[in-house]
Amino acid sequence: MKPTIFLDLDGVLATDEQLFEVITRDFHALEKNAWAKELMVLYPFDEECVKVFNEILIETDADTVLSSDWKKHYNLEQLDIIFKENGIIKSPIDVTINNTLSFMDHERNRAYQIEEYVQSHNITQFVIIDDMYIRTHLNDIKDKFVQTQGYEGIKEVGIKEKILNILKS
Repeated sequence: MKPTIFLDLDGVLATDEQLFEVITRDFHALEKNAWAKELMVLYPFDEECVKVFNEILIETDADTVLSSDWKKHYNLEQLDIIFKENGIIKSPIDVTINNTLSFMDHERNRAYQIEEYVQSHNITQFVIIDDMYIRTHLNDIKDKFVQTQGYEGIKEVGIKEKILNILKS
């Protein structure tokens, strides 16, 4: 079985800079891209983050399961377009469940959704990448969590190595 990456998008592949740029400068910047306009994607992924993520995918041949809230707005076919148009070499194969434990506790819900997916699919080799601090809500899989900072994302110094170490252990 291939290793699995549970992936958040905002703060991991799309940094705060992309969101800030849309809000402060050019709200309709992506309208020049038909796919972005059609899918109502307001900002692109960070190019350096995409480069790092692609390097991880090449080195590990991991599958991606989207844990991001983007799963509430886009189906797998649409996510495939978004990933390809942003230059990612391998699109998500699935998304985590949308069940919630708490209406306002996003970190707890995200952790629960990932744990449910891991258990129901018997996944043993995986990493969780998120800018939300969900570690405290993860039960027996805390050591599989890598937190990014929203302003840096996955390109942050040392993050790629942490991810590869977890996926290869």
